[in-house]
Amino acid sequence: MANDPIEVSEPTPIKKPFDVNVRWPKYIARINESVATAEQHLYVPAGTISSIPREPDFVAVAKTYAIIEPLLNQLIVARLPHNAPSFAGPPQAPVEQTTIEGFRTFVAALNMFGNAGKLQLADGLGLLTKDQADFIRGVAMIRNRYAHNVENMHRSLNDILSEERQKNARIVQHVTGLLQVTLPDHPFRENGLFKMFMYHRLADYLADALDTLRPPPLPWPHELLSMQEGS
Repeated sequence: MANDPIEVSEPTPIKKPFDVNVRWPKYIARINESVATAEQHLYVPAGTISSIPREPDFVAVAKTYAIIEPLLNQLIVARLPHNAPSFAGPPQAPVEQTTIEGFRTFVAALNMFGNAGKLQLADGLGLLTKDQADFIRGVAMIRNRYAHNVENMHRSLNDILSEERQKNARIVQHVTGLLQVTLPDHPFRENGLFKMFMYHRLADYLADALDTLRPPPLPWPHELLSMQEGS
C-alpha cells in the first residue's frame, strides 16, 4: 500500500579486514611475554622455553611436555584450601606447610592419565578447559612415541602425527590447533610450522596457568572507592 510505513534496515557493519602486519606482531609479542614470564616462574634460564621452535622435533615435544606437567601440578596444589576442617583442632584449622608439601609430593607422583590421574583430578577441580585437556593429551601421546622408542627420535613431528591420526583423528587439531588438516601432504608440515603452532598452543596454556597461579593484586580500598564513584 502507498501509505504503509517504509521499513529502513540497519546498515550492515563493515568488518575490518585482518591486517596480518598489525595483529600478527601483537600476537607474537603476547606469546613472547607469556613464555618469558613462565621461564621466570619455573626458575629456568631465559631461552629454555622460547627455543622450542628451533629445537629438533623430539626435543621440542619433550620440552613441551616437561613444561606442561609441573605447571599442572602447581594448579592442582593451589586448589588445596587455605583452611581445612580438622578433627584434632579448631573447625577451620590452618593447613600446615607439611600438609601442603605432602599434597605436592602426592600430586607429583600421580600418573597423568587414568581415573585417578592428574588430568582427571584437574578436570574435577575445573582447572582446565576441554581444549587445554585435549592439548595435554595430544602432546603426551606424541611424547610417549618419542620417549619409549629410541628409533623414533630422528623422525619428524609430521610423521608421528600422521601415524597417531589413525587412532585419534583429531590429534593434529589437539596438538597444533589447526583445523581440517590433511596429512601427510599439508604444506604446514614443512619448515617446522606444526612445531611452531604447538609452541603457540603451549604459550596459551602458560598464560592461562600463570593467570591462575599469579593473579593480579587486589586494588587498595581507596582505588575500590574511586571505581565505585566512577561507575
